[in-house]
Amino acid sequence: MSAPIGSITAAVLGVADFGPHLDFYCGELGYAVAAEGVVEAATADRLWGEGAGDVEVRSLAAAGAATGRIHLLKVNDPVASAVHPHTLDLGVAGINLYTRDIAASYERLRAAGHPWISPPQAYDVPVGERTVQVVEGYCLGPGGVPVVFVEPAGPRPTAAWLADPERRHTELTSVVCHVPDFEAELRFWAALGMSAGYDVTFAAPGLDTMADLPPGTRLRLAFLAGPDGGTTRIEMIRADRPRVDRRSAQRPAHGLGHTAWSARTDDLDEAVARAAGAGGRVRCRPFAAATPLHGTSRLAMVETPNGVHVELWQPRHVSDR
Repeated sequence: MSAPIGSITAAVLGVADFGPHLDFYCGELGYAVAAEGVVEAATADRLWGEGAGDVEVRSLAAAGAATGRIHLLKVNDPVASAVHPHTLDLGVAGINLYTRDIAASYERLRAAGHPWISPPQAYDVPVGERTVQVVEGYCLGPGGVPVVFVEPAGPRPTAAWLADPERRHTELTSVVCHVPDFEAELRFWAALGMSAGYDVTFAAPGLDTMADLPPGTRLRLAFLAGPDGGTTRIEMIRADRPRVDRRSAQRPAHGLGHTAWSARTDDLDEAVARAAGAGGRVRCRPFAAATPLHGTSRLAMVETPNGVHVELWQPRHVSDR
């Protein structure tokens, strides 16, 4: 098996109250609740760490897409208050998605009370010997979650837009992390089958404005994707001037905001072995459980060399032994 995972299935968000998130993602962005229920304490404590307790959950999907979902976990006893991480803070950061009309998204969400760092910005990024213009906007979503909207000049195919070409927004197109050891993270994800087809270092005034960066900030940016996976890529960044280290509070079912990622695999034991062999830490070894988020599955939790929590899961039929 060459690729234990092909895409990120979902971003895991810790919430104090489902209401603002459902209003934002479902009411404004057109997501729908695909699954809901409770992950019982025995499973939650094993997967996400002792003390999680019974965890109420919701899985949100765009046009039924199987990847790029949003998993909401209601946190019983948060380790810290919800804070929007800055792009230069270490740890997981924004969640990104495509919009057909970024100006309309900006006006609609601002009118609904969701602030943006700035109006949407256009800037050039290098692609080989040429540059491509990107138009993005950075919205401060509910509960400390940064949401970056991208109006692509040439969008990659997404499941949501294939299913419903008229909808405004897609499933998640990337999940973002700022890591101090870029090469270690690249090696980790390569072992799991995701490689960087795009890896550049650049600076752009429009990016500085959009992400509230000091003028002239140079970022290393890489997009990691599997050979035949779903929509959602990993967007890794590295800056020379990191700010706050947010990673200790980014614990699924214990922290608020964007705390972890979920990824499906067809061979969980192989995926966990590769993660451990590539410098990752195994937080929870594979076990069988049934949850509203994964159905009847085998589950595990690993941590990347840079402290990003990744939930790995493999669908399991009732007849499987």
